[in-house]
Amino acid sequence: QQPLELTRKILRDKQNKKNSGQPIPGFPSWVYERPALIGDFLIGTSLSTDTTVPIGTLPLASQESMIVEDLLYVLIGVDGRYITAQPLIGRQNRMFSVDPNLDLSIKELVTRILPVAASYSAVTRFIEEKSSFEYGQVNHALAAAMRTLIKEYMILITQLEHLQRQGLLSLQKLWFYIQPTMRTLEILASLATSVDKGECMGGSTLSLLHDKTFNYTGDSQAQELCLYLTKAASVPYFEILEKWIYRGIINDPYSEFMVEEHELQKEKIQEDYNDKYWDQRYTVVQQQIPSFLQKMADKILNTGKYLNVVRECGRDVTCPVAKEVIYTLKERAYVEQIEKAYNYASKVLLDFLMEEKELVAHLRSIKHYFLMDQGDFFVHFMDLTEEELKKPVDDIITTRLEALLELALRMSTANTDPFKDDLKIDLMPHDLITQLLRVLAIETKQEKAIISADPTELTLSGLEAFSFDYIVKWPLSLIINRKALTRYQMLFRHMFYCKHVERQLCNVWISNKTAKQFSLHSAKWY
Repeated sequence: QQPLELTRKILRDKQNKKNSGQPIPGFPSWVYERPALIGDFLIGTSLSTDTTVPIGTLPLASQESMIVEDLLYVLIGVDGRYITAQPLIGRQNRMFSVDPNLDLSIKELVTRILPVAASYSAVTRFIEEKSSFEYGQVNHALAAAMRTLIKEYMILITQLEHLQRQGLLSLQKLWFYIQPTMRTLEILASLATSVDKGECMGGSTLSLLHDKTFNYTGDSQAQELCLYLTKAASVPYFEILEKWIYRGIINDPYSEFMVEEHELQKEKIQEDYNDKYWDQRYTVVQQQIPSFLQKMADKILNTGKYLNVVRECGRDVTCPVAKEVIYTLKERAYVEQIEKAYNYASKVLLDFLMEEKELVAHLRSIKHYFLMDQGDFFVHFMDLTEEELKKPVDDIITTRLEALLELALRMSTANTDPFKDDLKIDLMPHDLITQLLRVLAIETKQEKAIISADPTELTLSGLEAFSFDYIVKWPLSLIINRKALTRYQMLFRHMFYCKHVERQLCNVWISNKTAKQFSLHSAKWY
């Protein structure tokens, strides 16, 4: 019992940590403290007060009727007089000890029937254990489906007891009647053992059930049984899946779903270089992907993500083609449903970004400034800031530059740009080459050396440090993120410096023209 209590406690602590708002429900302690509530054998508490007649002394017919009665008890988890269950060691199968004085012919049949009791014992223990909330909704649903099958088995045993009371049940008849149930219980016990061994929960339980269902191809009865169990167990998982792919919401208190949510603030997006919110807010948990959804895992992740972005912006979205997802062996059925949901989510987000958030207009605006699309604006701007940008970086007053930028924007054709106010000035701490080297060194051996290196001895001029920055609001920052803006900035710094050099050359050329007007003698000197 101790390891089970420990396992439950570990699982409960983990789940409560995840769902800080709502604690996980649990059974009251008496459920675990009263062993008689479990339909399994109670070891060491012999309930029988009868004095047992040594069975070897009885005639064969009496031996048989005694053993039939014993077997009917043992098959429902109660010790008989001559057949008793042995204590379990670890997670092994239940073993039985049979009175050694029993007639050999009877003993032979008894040992054939006892595996049914062993299977029943394993399944009952599994049902009791996995019915606890801590093991998650999928295991809970699987245990409930198994319990339904066990009820049918109990009805059969009750009918056999009725026959036995009328004296119509021989050992051979019992062996005959128990045959169909034998296979069912064997499959249930093997499933229970596999789930236990693999410590499966959620998606991993479904993977195991799905693989078993496929392995029984050719044995229609066994496959039908596994199909029934998988369908029942998949219902809670598919409910989470539907909410995710149709509405972009995760409701997974027991950490069973393939997509995991992490707490991240989207306010930090302005500062973060890598597009963290998109990459890290929702991630796929490999072991929780059911094997039949493996191919679609990325699509499922993105479908919910797309809807979630629109939802974060205060718009309620629900997929109009939403249909219940039901487990089936035909993979095509899920693929089509997930494809439809994915296409809808993709379209909703794209339309939202393009129309409501005017993505293309923002990109056009970025092109105007970072890729120097607006010629007259740059002529104005460079004329106005020429003196200021010649100074060393430390002497430049940023507010003065901002004011000059404002002036240049208002006086040029850039004035018609609706997003011109998002443009800001950024004075970088390094020159362009250092910035490039720092980016290239990311995740290499040289990273520490380059980052801790002293900034260049030379003091940077305003021209070398100058760059534009651009304010991007959520959800456009998913696309125009820090990474993308840094690339634009690097291109801009290079072209801006080239523009400056071009202006210098033009000045030289103009003064050259003036020099040519001098008389020949002085021109020679020049």
